[in-house]
Amino acid sequence: MYDLRRLRAFHAVARSGSFSAAARELGYAQSVVSHHVAALEREFGLTLINRGTRPVSVTEAGNRLLHHTEAALGYITAAEDELRAVAGLESGTLRMGAFLSAANSFVPAALARFEDAHPEVEVRLEQLEEPEALRRLRSGDLDLAVVHRVRGLSENGRKQPDEGFDEVYLADDPYRVVLPPAHPLARRRELRLDDLAGERFIAPPPEGFLLPYRTMLERLCADAGFEPDVKHLVNDITVARALVAAGLGVAVLPELALPPPHQDVAVRPVRDIQPFRSIYATWLRGRQVPSAAHMVRYLTDAARTAVLRSLIAPNPAMSLLALRSRM
Repeated sequence: MYDLRRLRAFHAVARSGSFSAAARELGYAQSVVSHHVAALEREFGLTLINRGTRPVSVTEAGNRLLHHTEAALGYITAAEDELRAVAGLESGTLRMGAFLSAANSFVPAALARFEDAHPEVEVRLEQLEEPEALRRLRSGDLDLAVVHRVRGLSENGRKQPDEGFDEVYLADDPYRVVLPPAHPLARRRELRLDDLAGERFIAPPPEGFLLPYRTMLERLCADAGFEPDVKHLVNDITVARALVAAGLGVAVLPELALPPPHQDVAVRPVRDIQPFRSIYATWLRGRQVPSAAHMVRYLTDAARTAVLRSLIAPNPAMSLLALRSRM
């Protein structure tokens, strides 16, 4: 029970669904990973991994242990990081996660600045959505994650701050109406949401990691007096944009996911309401990774620069002072 190698091996197999993938991740031979998991099962007298499934899966007992293992490994990693912070070390590896449109927009600029200033630190970035990014933070597999929360959602929308994490606000990312270029509404400079009543919508399903977005869309449409007619279900913003460009519907998408130029689609602000999502850098509470603090500063600068640039693009008449007040 107290052998961390066994817990790490079990955790890696449970998360990856594969003994071979876990072995590659940990730098072990596959037989060593199998040995550690089998030894852990003998300690408890329980089967923790269903080896007959592909990918392998955890049993009920394994699922309960996995929850505690993630927390335990997170605490161990936090202790190691705190000792490094006391020693003033700024070498090693910084492991980051970021959601799709952040990784497509401002995160690369922040990484480039960080690597120029801190070449002794190796940065490893993974594109991850919630809740996977938060699970990886809890277990110590990530040091830092860029996440977002849709403004105003209740606890059952899954987008309130999570206990056990600290965070730094980076920027607000407003939502825009996205239309086919030849759509009659594209002639207007801005739209009201009720202008979209009767339109075919492209949106994610009402489940999974994009539930907060779907909840926001349905709530805003209800406030505007209609229910969105969702014809196409997608989980990827780039797919939604492609469907809109083909004339198959309209969408409400975040600004950072719509880098200019916009020849393939028409992008318009929403009048009378300002739906947006807030973007944060977050990490496990109590962890002290010296390089993470530097990265957060670069992320803050890059995020606000990206949002400011995108807000100027659709409306050049908007003053710089007004834009800054919205951030």
